[in-house]
Amino acid sequence: MIKSMTGYGKSRSISKTGTFTVEIRSLNHKYFDMACRLPNNLSIFEDKVRDHVKKRVKRGRVNLFASWESKKKADTHFSLNIAMAKKYHHEMLRLKKNLGLKDDIGITEIIAMPEVIVYEQVKDEAPYLWPYLKKALDHALGKLERMREAEGRRLQKDLMKRVTIIRVYLGKIEGQLPKVIDKYRDNLFKKVKTFSGVDSPDHERIAEEVALFVRNSDVSEELTRIKSHLKGFKSTLRTHKETGKEADFIAQEMFREANTIGAKASSFRISRWVIKIKSQIEKMREQIQNVE
Repeated sequence: MIKSMTGYGKSRSISKTGTFTVEIRSLNHKYFDMACRLPNNLSIFEDKVRDHVKKRVKRGRVNLFASWESKKKADTHFSLNIAMAKKYHHEMLRLKKNLGLKDDIGITEIIAMPEVIVYEQVKDEAPYLWPYLKKALDHALGKLERMREAEGRRLQKDLMKRVTIIRVYLGKIEGQLPKVIDKYRDNLFKKVKTFSGVDSPDHERIAEEVALFVRNSDVSEELTRIKSHLKGFKSTLRTHKETGKEADFIAQEMFREANTIGAKASSFRISRWVIKIKSQIEKMREQIQNVE
């Protein structure tokens, strides 16, 4: 069963340490690529999160956001940045003088400025939070996978339908080939008779020309190969591995064989069916771009 690369999963897990929220989105991408946004107190787990996601998502652009609201208020202490406070005071005095203000500059205004009071966290629970974060991550990944699998089933159904359509057109081409040969023989006979003025042209010579035509326009090998590719394509879609790259390669090969059939075709009908086959293959390749 194939998987789509498009999906979404969100999970919220409440534990004794607090509330964890994990949100994951995935989109089409040629390879695995991940953007991970974690708060500062969970940033030490970025590599673990990335490795854990990569085990379950093989291909696609993944955007992950996680947050943690602790139930406890961590013990903190603070210090004063005296140098920063002096700098703010100096600049405030300059501003007061330039604007001709008479208001006093007090300590309240100075300590409200950024980086004057520096808070430092003493107790950090983050190193012990991985099991709880992993639980929320697994739940979000589960939802993501279910959505990717559901979309994958829709894609597989569409791709299988196109395989059937291509087989129908191949059957039409095979059925038309004998008629093309007969028509070529009849037309050749009429032309020789018309231009030579002979009622009974050389049948042996005509047979040689027809044989040459058949050899140059023979597409039996291409038809056999494209049928084999269709069989391999269906088999690939039924595997449980990441199949996007392999399926795309097979589709390219089918398109190449269809091009060859079109180049050899000497029939308007065959050319028209080849165009329809190539159109189906192009649509298949568009769909495959979203397959993991």
